[in-house]
Amino acid sequence: MIQLLYGVQQKFRFRHNDINILGNSEAKLPVRKSVYRLNYASPIHFYVEPEFDASGLKNYSYPYKTHTPSVNRLRERPGNFNIEIPVNSPQLKEGWNKISLEIEDKKGNLEFLEADFFWDSRPITLPLELNDLSKYEHIQEIGQVVDGAFDFDPDKNVIKSRSPVADDSLLVLGSYHGSQEATYEVRFRENGRGVVFKGMSDFFASHDEQSPGIGIKPGYSTAGLATVDSGGQARAWISAGDCLMDKDWTWVVKTEVPPYLDIEAHVTYCVKHQVIMTDGINCCRYRIWKKGELEPSQWLCEEHNADLPKHLPRITKAGFGLFQYGGLPTEWSNICVRSLDVDVQSLDLGRRKNHVMKKYFSQVVRMNNKVKKKIVRKVSTLSL
Repeated sequence: MIQLLYGVQQKFRFRHNDINILGNSEAKLPVRKSVYRLNYASPIHFYVEPEFDASGLKNYSYPYKTHTPSVNRLRERPGNFNIEIPVNSPQLKEGWNKISLEIEDKKGNLEFLEADFFWDSRPITLPLELNDLSKYEHIQEIGQVVDGAFDFDPDKNVIKSRSPVADDSLLVLGSYHGSQEATYEVRFRENGRGVVFKGMSDFFASHDEQSPGIGIKPGYSTAGLATVDSGGQARAWISAGDCLMDKDWTWVVKTEVPPYLDIEAHVTYCVKHQVIMTDGINCCRYRIWKKGELEPSQWLCEEHNADLPKHLPRITKAGFGLFQYGGLPTEWSNICVRSLDVDVQSLDLGRRKNHVMKKYFSQVVRMNNKVKKKIVRKVSTLSL
């Protein structure tokens, strides 16, 4: 049986380059075929996460020690899928659309599902104010769930990640804009499993394709991601195509020596998160403090890519969203996003050089290209 995370009637507004329809299947894994048809057009392959078979992938992992092509997006979630419909698809139309899903399992059994979704191509304008959630009836009126799952509580006036929190959980609230500032309040739970990111927020640019045959885009591009892990380490991230292999244009900037933040559970914190995108430079900075205390005068984390080689791509637009990577659910409230006008000269970027991780080569550990290509071919057959 095929199930969709938010049911067989959904609504989407333009927030980034893809419409995400999330769900899961009870098919016997790995599936032989998984396709969708948009408005009865030709079938398009989509990716269903398989069970990980360690015997066939010994000593091999994708970036960040993952073992399947989806990397972090469907990590440890066999049977789940994330259909990405490009917003420029010629089959996509304003108003109601029909999508038909077909999955054939490894025994040849077929599953079918038809669903409808409403498409509104108008972007979300700024300022975006989400101070009163009582007027909304569904999370898709508030934002687009790109990865993981999110709910909201109109009585408590909070948006929250759904347990169990998936890796790279992301709810995009705004549409593409340039330099921006977001302010919000956030409450964390106790430490979850391992060293995971309890939050917080992202200016999301895109998911990027590893290859057309996979059926899901594992690469991550961001104008500025703000995180605090369960150990209290704070970081800012800027990236183009993170989690991709063998691409000569990908790069990541991150906080190399993270400051420590003594996060208390069930305490409300205030956050100010800014991204600057101007003159070929991306800058991300944020500060966080307990509600009721004075706002700090210094940024907790501030990173930029001014030292990036000129031939590598920059991020020119992004949409604000809420981010979490595993752990226990986080709650956000009183969100406001506005345009930001910052003179790049005022950033004083010359005071230090940031470390740039140039992802020119595969992140496969201790493996030569011949062996790697053989295993990649083996993995790609899982979704055929």
